[in-house]
Amino acid sequence: MENYVRKLGRNSIIFSILLLVFGLFMFIRPISTINILMIIFGAILVIDGLVHLVSYFSIKNEYRFFSSELAQAIIYIILGFVIVCNYNRISEFLPIILGVWIIIDSIFRLQISLNIRDIYDSHWGLLLAMSIITGLLGMIILFNPFESLSLFIRIGGAILMFCELISIFEDFSIISRVGKAEKLEKKIAKKISEKE
Repeated sequence: MENYVRKLGRNSIIFSILLLVFGLFMFIRPISTINILMIIFGAILVIDGLVHLVSYFSIKNEYRFFSSELAQAIIYIILGFVIVCNYNRISEFLPIILGVWIIIDSIFRLQISLNIRDIYDSHWGLLLAMSIITGLLGMIILFNPFESLSLFIRIGGAILMFCELISIFEDFSIISRVGKAEKLEKKIAKKISEKE
C-alpha cells in the first residue's frame, strides 16, 4: 500500500511540475500559448475526424444509411487542417469572437434580470450588476483584444502555477506521512515481536 501511495505521489508531482512549466510558459509567452493551443485543437479535430472516418467504414451497410459520420469526418478533418495551417490568423480573431460572445451573453443575462425584477427574493439587482460588469469586460476584450487576452492568459498561468505549487506541497506531505507511518508500523511490529 505504501509503495502504491508513493508511486502515485511521485507521478502526481511529475504531472504537477509539467503543468507548472506550462503555467510559467502561459505567463511569459501568452500569444505563443494561444498558438500552441490552436494547433493542439486543430490536431484533435483531425484525429476525431479520422476516428469518425474509420467508424463509418467499419459499420454495416444497412446502418450507414442513417449515419452522418462520413460528413462529420470530412468536416472535422478539413476544419482541423485549416486551423493547424492558419493558427496565427485564427488566433487573431479569437479574442474578438470571445469579446462578442461575452457581450451577447451579458445582454441575455440583462434581459433575464429585468424579466424577474418583480419576483420576490429573485436577487435581480445582483444579476443586473453582474450582466453589466461582464458586458463591460466583453467590451474591453473587443476593443483591446490582444492586450486583454494576454492579460487573461497570464492570470490563468499564474493561477495554474499557484495551484500546482500547492499540489506539489500536498504530494510531498502525503509521501512523508506515508514514510513516517511505515516506520511507526515497523517499530510497533518490532516491539510486539520482542514481547513475544
